[in-house]
Order: sequence, then structure tokens, then C-alpha cells
Amino acid sequence: MTKKAWDSDWVHFSKRARRGIVVLLILFVAVAVTPRIYYNYFYTPPHYDVKVRSIALAERSIDSIDTKVEIASKYTEPSEMFNPNKYSLKQWMDVGLSEKQAASILKYLNSGAELKVKADLKRLYVVDDELYNILLPKLDLPDSLPTPNYAEQQKPYKKYIEKSTSKKVEKTEAEGEKEAIKPISINTASDWDLKKIPGIGPYFAKEIIKTRDSYGGIVSYDQLFDIYLMDEEKIESIKPYLILDKSEVRKLNLNSASEKELRDHPLISFDMAKSIVFFRENHRPYKRIDEIILSPYIDGEKFKALKPFIKVE
Repeated sequence: MTKKAWDSDWVHFSKRARRGIVVLLILFVAVAVTPRIYYNYFYTPPHYDVKVRSIALAERSIDSIDTKVEIASKYTEPSEMFNPNKYSLKQWMDVGLSEKQAASILKYLNSGAELKVKADLKRLYVVDDELYNILLPKLDLPDSLPTPNYAEQQKPYKKYIEKSTSKKVEKTEAEGEKEAIKPISINTASDWDLKKIPGIGPYFAKEIIKTRDSYGGIVSYDQLFDIYLMDEEKIESIKPYLILDKSEVRKLNLNSASEKELRDHPLISFDMAKSIVFFRENHRPYKRIDEIILSPYIDGEKFKALKPFIKVE
């Protein structure tokens, strides 16, 4: 009985308390609902005169703004003109190269190589396009090698050749050409043999042998145009006394020739020689001579020119 009476007292509200609860509920509903009614039925939003630009116009405005951002380079432009052939290890490091990279440049130059024109700087593996463009304005090297004045250079040689040729003619006339000159192989003839041929004095004999040795042999008379002062008339006059035997050509073995031996050949550039050696050392030996076309520096035309001078063993 006592417990039941206690429950009734606990949940019992007086009349005044019930009225207060009702008033609070009414106020709560009014606060929650009144703003919604106001904005849905009575509120009129203000009008703003806003001009909307077209997307195309906005894009043109954006494009007109210079948004270029200069990215700081890891390289430093030299303060004055410089010759890369004379740069020291420290000076190369000052432009932004590591000690190892700078040392590789000095090693290359000390091997006997020389940078003669500005574009030669690109031959250095550690010089990328960014560094080359930074160094270019300060390079104390010509853009290209000057064209030699052949007219001036020819004078002493012409006098020498004319003198030696005239002596040869005089001697021949005096002796009456006692015996006919037999044709000789241009690839095996000695200096003395070549000087017996009319029109070939000591100078041309020496230069023919020099050209023959640089190529490994003569397979075409066009190779003789490499000789200074040699012209078509001279070649036509000595042809009857010469024999071209391609079997006598000393060929380069693609699988054993060193990079220097390849590079010394007149038809093989520095990059071609390196690519030939790189392929056989990092992939496999050459099986056919036409496989050198796999080099990015050798095309069909260059292979055709090289074909008589190379072999695979």
C-alpha cells in the first residue's frame, strides 16, 4: 500500500504545473514553425543585378594572365665567358655538377678529346639540355669552324707539286721512257711505285697511301677526292696505271675492333663507334654486318658506304 501511494505522488502534477507544460509546448511549436511559415509565404528575397560572363570570355581572361612560374634550376650560370676545355674540377662543380660528373668530363678531355664548337658540349653525357642552355651564352667557343681559305693554302702546295712534277717530266723525257709502266694495285703499291706514275709526285704518293691506310683500302676512286688538291682531271689521268682490287681491303671486325679503331675510320663517327661496341658488349656479338643498322646512328645509306670496310668473324 505504501509503495503504491508513493508512485501516485511521484507522477502527480498540480493544475498549475500542467498549465506551465502546455505553455512551454506552445512556445516551442511557435519558435520551430514560425520561421518556416514566414520564409515560405511572406518573405521576398532581394534582387541583385548580377551580370554573368560567358565561359568563353572568362577563359580568355584567364589566358591573358601571365601564369608562368619560374622553377629554380639546380645549375648556375657562369659569371663570365669560359672555355670548357680549360675548366677545372671545382669550376665544373660550381655550375651545379657533382664531383663524379665533373671528374668524368676532365677524364674525357684528358684522353685527347677537344671541344671545338659550342655544339660539342652536348657530346658530354653529363650535360643535359637544361645545363647546355644555361652555359650556351657564356661559352667561349665558335658556333662552327671557319671555312679554310683554300686559295691561299694551295699556293705553297701548288709550287711544290708543280716543281716535283716538272722534274718528273724532265727526267722521263730525258730517259725517253725506256720501259712502259705496268698498272699496279693501289692497295698494295709502295710510295716508290706510285711516284713512277706520271702525274703522281711525292706529295700525291704520300697522300694516297695515307688515305688508303685510314680507310683500310681503296674500293672507289671517289675516296681520292679526300686528298687536298686532287681533282677529277688528275684522277682520270692516273686511272690507267692503277688497279682496284677490293679483296685487298683490310676490313674492321665488328666483334673485335676497339672503339678507337672504329672511331679512327673516316666513315665512322664518335657516336657510331660507341653504339657498335655497346651492342656487342651488352647484347650479343654481331652475326651479320647489316646488324649495325640496329644502331640509332647508322641508317641504310651509311651502312652501304661502310659495307666494303667491315666484316664479322
